[in-house]
Amino acid sequence: MQHVRQTFAQAQRAVNDTFNSLKTVFEKHNVVLTIGGSIASAGAAWAGYAARQVHQKKVEDRLNSLEHVMTNVHQLEEEQVKALVQQVGVSYKACAATAGTTLVIGYGLGFRGGRWYAIKRYQKQQRKLLQLEKGSKPDTSSSAKAPAAVK
Repeated sequence: MQHVRQTFAQAQRAVNDTFNSLKTVFEKHNVVLTIGGSIASAGAAWAGYAARQVHQKKVEDRLNSLEHVMTNVHQLEEEQVKALVQQVGVSYKACAATAGTTLVIGYGLGFRGGRWYAIKRYQKQQRKLLQLEKGSKPDTSSSAKAPAAVK
């Protein structure tokens, strides 16, 4: 049992020493680490941008080859190709459904965080505090009328 305790104590000291040395390094070199982190973040953003550009070019090349095949191999008219490739506009039904859903969700979230709801909760808490000061049990029913807000 003694051996296990010694091993545990040594492991704990090793962890503490590692933590303290890392803490010291971070404290002494926080500016360097901040700048290094910013550079790494900028590099990651640039890599993402470059990857998107490469992907976009591949997609454009593929679309151009499809358009070329459709016009030359299948003898489709240019207007027919444009009709197939042309983007479809936003559906008004989808727009209305999204706006309605957003309105309902926003109203629901706003109700719980709104001014009226906050005032009602504050008044309820004040009523409970006043009743506790008087020595009576707090009224938990919601039918009690709210007194004027205590300031």
